[in-house]
Amino acid sequence: MPTANLDDIRLVPGESRHAFVAMNPGSSGGLAFIVRPFQPLTIRTAQEQMLQKAGMIKFNDVLLVLTMLRTQESDDEIFDLWWNYHSKTGHREFEALSQQEKLPVYFCLQDGKKQLIEIDNRFRKFFGHLTPVMERTTPWTEVAFERSLRGFCAQAYPLEHLWESIDLKEQIEEAREKEKGGLENYSGMIPEDLKDYYIYAPEHGHCITIIPSIMEEKARSGNPNDYLHAAPVKTVLRCGIRWVKGYPVAPIPFIPGHGLAVPPDDVEL
Repeated sequence: MPTANLDDIRLVPGESRHAFVAMNPGSSGGLAFIVRPFQPLTIRTAQEQMLQKAGMIKFNDVLLVLTMLRTQESDDEIFDLWWNYHSKTGHREFEALSQQEKLPVYFCLQDGKKQLIEIDNRFRKFFGHLTPVMERTTPWTEVAFERSLRGFCAQAYPLEHLWESIDLKEQIEEAREKEKGGLENYSGMIPEDLKDYYIYAPEHGHCITIIPSIMEEKARSGNPNDYLHAAPVKTVLRCGIRWVKGYPVAPIPFIPGHGLAVPPDDVEL
């Protein structure tokens, strides 16, 4: 994966972007956030008090994924960073955000220098949860993504309003609270031991997250969370499951690049 040269990145106040960067002293490297505050910040305070929010918005049939950072200084700063799963680097970016334990954040200072902090990556489970949803979407173009992004931002900005209105989904516990609401509204029967793996996927309705049988060996030797995919409840119950390291495994065909192959009639919205 090509890495960006930080010296070549120039931002105006309030602007932010993300990029893969090379390893630097004191940094874990990998995918990094680069931001330019409006006002000078106490960087140490920013590191200790950085808030994180994330969410997904459907606009014009495009799924816009948003991460936000906010400092808690007296003159607080909010930074928004948008993610396009179907961009050239989108798959790799989602993978990185679901795996990196730390997030490097580079602050562009007024003198042109950049100061680095590292914060805990509280977006990991959110992006791991999103990937199965994104795998089932019909790819959109860069132009369609930019148009949808501009259209949504015209309605949702300023940033303070966007911060207050977006669902806080950076922790799986909060995401599951919403999912449990969907579970309560599900009219069918789900075995008790599978209820913890229930989700409501925007395009596939009531689902159980399972590990496809073809990925069972990888799940045994690695982190099973990395191999979970959402399948309709009907499909899972019909195929049956077995358990690997406490995770459900189902013999549902998996097609790389397309996701699980499930009967359309099994989808319950």
